[in-house]
Order: sequence, then structure tokens, then C-alpha cells
Amino acid sequence: MSLTLAVTAYAVYAAFFVRLSWHFLLWMRTSHALMQPYPSGRLRPPLVTRVLMAIDIVTLRRVFVANGPLWFGSLIFHLSFLFVLLRHVRYFSDPVPACVQDLQTCGVIAGYLLPASVLWLLALRIVPRGNRYLSWHNYVILGLTLCIGATGLMMRTLFRTDLIAVKLFTMGLLTFHPTAFRDSYLFILHFALVLILVLLLPSHVFSAPLTTMEARRREDTLRRLMRND
Repeated sequence: MSLTLAVTAYAVYAAFFVRLSWHFLLWMRTSHALMQPYPSGRLRPPLVTRVLMAIDIVTLRRVFVANGPLWFGSLIFHLSFLFVLLRHVRYFSDPVPACVQDLQTCGVIAGYLLPASVLWLLALRIVPRGNRYLSWHNYVILGLTLCIGATGLMMRTLFRTDLIAVKLFTMGLLTFHPTAFRDSYLFILHFALVLILVLLLPSHVFSAPLTTMEARRREDTLRRLMRND
């Protein structure tokens, strides 16, 4: 089982890096065009454009403008996901960096906030009778994330997993010397769900810089045209 899981992990990560490389090339080809102003528009300095783009992405500004409750849930979701990832760095590093050790408490708290934020986002989709904010693909991603968070919490609280064996396995993957570990079906499920999530990451995760830059450019141009009128 360990060897099968390792081979599957290598295949998934290879597919992920191919996809990431393709999107990176797309960024390089498209970003130059997005730096050009619309007719009657004025071009901002590239550094200012990139800073504004980063602010829009980090703060989820466009989501905030569209829907406050959705923005709140999305912000908690992304922040908790980030801290959970940072906490898991300890399984892929030896020795563990001091900054990662300092974030362990935040990571534990984020582990509880992550499934709660998923339930919040799902409630926004199911309860209201108004606009629909989630596609079927969003449902799949949120469902996977909820299952990953739930299995992670179960391994932490109800069904304790041998973390030393898990770290030996993950470090073996990292060094291309995968090792066998005592089968923990909950860990196998947890790890398999993570691999599925990596494969199904939505395209907007990769294209966020370009779409944000284009949206910012349209807004600036519209604002100038309205001011000129």
C-alpha cells in the first residue's frame, strides 16, 4: 500500500507541476498585454499595478464588493487553509524551521476553522433563495476540503496516528526513497483526498493574477471615462 501511495503521489505532483508551468508561461505571455492601457486610458507604473493586484488577491477585494458574508467565509477559508499548510511543513523538513514551530498553535486553531469555514460557504449556497455563488466544481472542492479537514481532526483527536511513521513516509517521498509504514486507513484516506484535491484545483487559482489585473484595468478605465464625462 505504501508503494502504491508513493507512486500515485509522484504522478499527481508531476501533473501539478506541469500544469503550474503551463500557467506560468501563460502569465508571461499575457501580462505584457495586460500592462497596456485601454484606449483613452493611462498606464500605471508596472510596480504599482502589481502591488494593487497583490492587494486585490490577498484581501479578496472583489468578493468583498460583491457579497460581504461570502467574503468573510472565503477569507477565513483561505487563511485557515494557509496556516494548515504551513503547519504541515514540519512533516517535510528536518530539522523543522523555527518559524514553522512557532506557527503550530495557529495551525491547530486553523484546523478547526477550516471545516467551519467550508460549512459557512456551503450554507451561503444552500440556504439563500437568491443568487448562486458556487458551481458544481466549487461543491467538489469544498467537499474534498471538508473531508480532508475532518479526517485530519479525527487523526488528531479520536484515532491517533503514528506521526513518526507519517513523517518517515513523507520525508521518504521528498528524498525519492519512500518507506513502508504500518497501514493507517484513516491516514491513507486523508492523503488520497489531498492528492485528489491537488488534481482538481480550479483554474482560477492559477489565473488569479491575470484576471485580477484585467479587472483592475477595466475598473480604472471605466472610472476615468466616467470622470471625463
